[in-house]
Amino acid sequence: MLSNNSDFKALLLLHGRDRRFSKLLQEESQLPTEIDRIDSRILKEKKSVELALSEWKELEAQNNSLEKEIISVTDLIHRQKSKQLQVKKNEEYTALENEIEVLKNNQNKLEDQQIDVLLKIDDAREVAKIAEEKISLKILDFEKQRESLVGHSKELRKEIEILEDEISEARKSVLPSIIYNYDRVKKVVSRPPFLAPVEDQKCTGCNLRVSNEVVSSILVEQKLTTCDQCGRIVYVER
Repeated sequence: MLSNNSDFKALLLLHGRDRRFSKLLQEESQLPTEIDRIDSRILKEKKSVELALSEWKELEAQNNSLEKEIISVTDLIHRQKSKQLQVKKNEEYTALENEIEVLKNNQNKLEDQQIDVLLKIDDAREVAKIAEEKISLKILDFEKQRESLVGHSKELRKEIEILEDEISEARKSVLPSIIYNYDRVKKVVSRPPFLAPVEDQKCTGCNLRVSNEVVSSILVEQKLTTCDQCGRIVYVER
């Protein structure tokens, strides 16, 4: 039986290592995308904290600006009241009184705005505090995931390099004629497996029925045979 042939067993060993190699390469190729995805999540979470802190700072700046305006208006009211004490004409006194009234109205509006801003500052401060605490934990978790992926990537690279050497050694144990056919199949078939057992006269690589000639070649002639549907090397396990 072909599957019991020592040369074919050497090919099976090589094929097993090739399949493992292909799987590792695919896994390795996917890691940068996963790391980039985590980096994007970390950046997004950091921006959320920055946004909360920014809103808080903007309200603080707005409060400072209002405070300066209120102080300025209050000083102006005091100056105008001082002028009132110095004027002697009624019309001048009345004009200053009207101006002071306008300034007081403006002062009241500014104070109302400041109260509203101060209430918003309390809310913004609380939101920023909660966001910073919760999001910091999420970022820490993402960073741990990223570190794990980077570590896994390094381990994969080492395993791939070791497997490359093992594949090179395994190829030396396979007859040149068999290697030639095997390499040709690898070029024709888009993905592993490149060797597939036949079960119930079906190639397990493509799940299609093989011809009687293929079965005869495997069982009777015990030759290296390819599936007449997908091109994979087929054999019977016994």
